[in-house]
Amino acid sequence: MLTVEGCRARQKRLLEAMAGARLDLFVTANYRTVYYLTGVLVDADAPAIFSLDGGGKSVLVSPAQPTECAADRVIRCQVYSIDRSITEPMQDAARLFRIPLAAQEGAVKSCAIDRAGSSAVIEAELRRTIPQAALSDATALVLRVRKRKQQDEIGEIRQALALSAVAYQTAKDLIEPGLTEVEVYAAMHSALTLAAGTTVAFPGDFACGPRCIRGGGAPTRRVLEAGDLYILDIFPAPHLYFSDTCRTFAVTSPTGAQLKAWETVMAARKLGESLVKPGVMARDVYRQVKEFLDSEDPEQSFWHHVGHGIGHHGHEAPRIIPGSEDMFEPGDVITLEPGLYGEALQGGIRLEDNYVVGEHGLENLFDFPMELT
Repeated sequence: MLTVEGCRARQKRLLEAMAGARLDLFVTANYRTVYYLTGVLVDADAPAIFSLDGGGKSVLVSPAQPTECAADRVIRCQVYSIDRSITEPMQDAARLFRIPLAAQEGAVKSCAIDRAGSSAVIEAELRRTIPQAALSDATALVLRVRKRKQQDEIGEIRQALALSAVAYQTAKDLIEPGLTEVEVYAAMHSALTLAAGTTVAFPGDFACGPRCIRGGGAPTRRVLEAGDLYILDIFPAPHLYFSDTCRTFAVTSPTGAQLKAWETVMAARKLGESLVKPGVMARDVYRQVKEFLDSEDPEQSFWHHVGHGIGHHGHEAPRIIPGSEDMFEPGDVITLEPGLYGEALQGGIRLEDNYVVGEHGLENLFDFPMELT
């Protein structure tokens, strides 16, 4: 879980951004942003409201009863009661939020609301309670602050990666002709759940053989066949922070063509690692990795991104695509995932690790082997 110290540090960065934008108040009802700034994690459909004023004072309205959190004032709202039916929990939370909000009525001239994921109920409450305040969208501000990850956030990603290693080892030990994609998925998910000690969402790409050439997606009843390559691109998120890695396994002994493609993808990955540094444009890394793979194997070169940032979502900035305007900065957590695909390979090879961008290059966060068998 995120730490109070880390949340306070993120609030400080948010305050600096607010000062630059001349904002008196920031408000969010996005449960992901609330967790990011307070360390309080609620269900996606539960109400949670957080505000931070320009002086650094914060308020949290939440159904949780945290023993500690990064909020100066915590107001508990109910989502379940045997005394009354609760059918509009967000409206109830908004009414509770009105009390501290009204106390700032004269002081707030400009307010930014995190509209991505925040209920319209909250914006209506802001307009009603502080009608003099100019409202703006804080989404871009939040994304800018959130791009650089701190150590407690990286710790969350490491936990997800530890579960990924369990899932990969299970698949590696199990895969053989005759099994179905969904049987492999079920075994991986079971092992991951037992390792986590609780339920964990387990999305990813689980397509085997020719199915993975132009896509991926959920597992099916397709039977694994001799000669198939099995791409497993998985991104569990125990506490909202995603890891995102990929390994490719040969269902039977790899062919010469498959081994050569594996060596080429490994070289492309190492090239990408050498290129990523603070100040480098993401599109330039895409271009050089793509040019390398096109020159090595133009018939089977990849069609997707070279990588992307990860964090609260599976895809965040910096996005390593030709149309990206993103630049690498210290604290970015990214993926690199070049690949080769084709009928001659009976599928494709994609290899992906997660990295922290440091002052002088990358730190790899994942060490599970990349071999095909």
